[in-house]
Amino acid sequence: MSIITISGVKKSFSKNNYALKGIDLCIDQGDMVALIGPSGSGKSTLMRHISGLTLADKKTPSSVSVFDTPIQLQGKLHKDIRRSRARIGNVFQQFNLISRLSVLTNVLIGGLSRVPTYRSLLGWFTDAEKQEALNALDRVGLREFALQRASQLSGGQQQRVAIARALMQKAEIILADEPIASLDPESSRQVMEILQDINIKDGITVVVTLHQVDYAQKYCQRAVALRQGEIFFDGRINELSRVQLTQLYGTQQQNQRPDAVSNDQLSPSFELTPA
Repeated sequence: MSIITISGVKKSFSKNNYALKGIDLCIDQGDMVALIGPSGSGKSTLMRHISGLTLADKKTPSSVSVFDTPIQLQGKLHKDIRRSRARIGNVFQQFNLISRLSVLTNVLIGGLSRVPTYRSLLGWFTDAEKQEALNALDRVGLREFALQRASQLSGGQQQRVAIARALMQKAEIILADEPIASLDPESSRQVMEILQDINIKDGITVVVTLHQVDYAQKYCQRAVALRQGEIFFDGRINELSRVQLTQLYGTQQQNQRPDAVSNDQLSPSFELTPA
């Protein structure tokens, strides 16, 4: 069952400079999809169209819908966008936490769409809501940091708080835009394992943009590769060949471990450096 449907999406930032050139894409319930491709290929731009943070060119027959409800049509936001966005959790490269607030409060903010307006304005949360936020922090391994300021955490920890916030939101789709781009390898592993666990155990659809092909291969079932604003490949990630990846990125950095398999499929031990 497709829960994200993208049709005819074009996006230009100046005349004859198209970031997206008529994208058609469907993503099914429970998928964990990696959007990959070199810098400037349109990955993040496409991701932002799904939640309506970026609008397609006007006067084009474009549409983006989630759960059969339009997000945008012909470059205009749908009137029920707030209701649709409440079902989408966003995880950004720069975390987007409020650094002066506690970790717990940052997670509680994820549930504001379900809180009466007067309580959201005053920052009042019930004991049940606080317990739910603590459970979300426990899920990402950060319960003991609940009362610390967000600014005191490492980058990897802050990214896990952002994921906990999406859990508190009860998001049915998580869009993670370059969530590990600025993290060290161990933090990257933790973040990707948490996203994979949420996808498998909760059935939440996860779409993640990645530069690191080895992480995409290890944690995602499907790859959508973009090149120059067009879909270059869409299919099971283990069907993406070494030749295709070389065509996609132009240059290839091979860091092969002794146990890596040598065949036409790119092993997770390889990493491509975008051209």
